[in-house]
Amino acid sequence: MRGARRLNIEAYTHPELPVVQQVRELERVCQAHDGLKGSLFLDPTMNFSAEAPCLFVAYEEGQLIGAMTFLCPSLEEAELVGLTHPSFRRRGVFRALLSVAAEQAKALGIPDFLLICEPQSADGAAALRSFHLQPDHTEYALRYDQSLSPDRLAIPEGLALHRATHADLADMSRISAESFSEEAERAERFLSLALESETRRQYLARLNGEPVAIGALGYDNGEATLFGLGVRTNLQNRGIGRGLVALLLREALAQGAKDILIEVDNTNARAHHLYLSCGFYPEAIYDYWRTPIEQFLPK
Repeated sequence: MRGARRLNIEAYTHPELPVVQQVRELERVCQAHDGLKGSLFLDPTMNFSAEAPCLFVAYEEGQLIGAMTFLCPSLEEAELVGLTHPSFRRRGVFRALLSVAAEQAKALGIPDFLLICEPQSADGAAALRSFHLQPDHTEYALRYDQSLSPDRLAIPEGLALHRATHADLADMSRISAESFSEEAERAERFLSLALESETRRQYLARLNGEPVAIGALGYDNGEATLFGLGVRTNLQNRGIGRGLVALLLREALAQGAKDILIEVDNTNARAHHLYLSCGFYPEAIYDYWRTPIEQFLPK
């Protein structure tokens, strides 16, 4: 716990329901005030360390006035999303949350933050510019048009989706490393977290028995999000990606998902076009701002 004037900041590795309810209420207030579309990610199981908090909350005289999520699936960086109640802005709440998050990142050996902000949030963008940051990249959140049946999407003959287990980890790690140009060790670490997650289901797609693609579904309050779709590079442009999307859509709907989302980097024009052609439409835009943690550490 950390105090600043009447401000108390608490960290949670597994936030309990009353805290989650308070955070969701703050989220609704900020969404209405700033026109935000996104929702805070409160799943702790995707952090590489069980000791890493997934949430910081700021209280003033018992009222929750700020919250910040802390997502660190690897040692390379932590992704942060912060919200401050509109009535308590420009009082240092966001900076105080960043300071506590920076101390936690330093303890974990994480060098960088990725601060995430929806561009329509004038206050949020102004706060980030006050730190003399520049956007690193942009991601688009797309929502699936459920008036369209995924059955209309072609699936290559012999392509089948399987719920993955740890026995599939080596195959999935190779596909992930190849698809996303990342180190195999980092891919394996992230996929291990996905397999253990309480809210995410990891899948391996096989073509006539051979592992060819990976993907995951995350679930939160009736909403499903597609994650980490990757296809072996030597098998791309053969309809496997479209077939993988179709199979994951069918699986999400079979699990009762009321809404289905997917996120795509603005630099990945091919994937963006694929998802739009599969029936997704733009929902939200997120700007990512990268910075070393040092400038937020207490002096």
